[in-house]
Amino acid sequence: MSQSEKEPVPREGIDIPFGPPPEEYLYRCPVCGEEELINEAIIDVAVGAAKFRGEYQGRLPNLGCPGCNGETMEYVEQK
Repeated sequence: MSQSEKEPVPREGIDIPFGPPPEEYLYRCPVCGEEELINEAIIDVAVGAAKFRGEYQGRLPNLGCPGCNGETMEYVEQK
């Protein structure tokens, strides 16, 4: 077998191997005032669960609040 020299691997696209970081959305609880940035993966799971239960209404779902332990966290548009 002949050994050939290996060509260097191009560096394009290697700096970010898994793509850009996920987006985060601001949620706020109207009951206790708790604010939190929520990862889009968590929102995707909540949308999937709402679709499974037949409760999905085509908007960002309400999430559980860590402050008052209710499903009261609502999406707040960032300006």
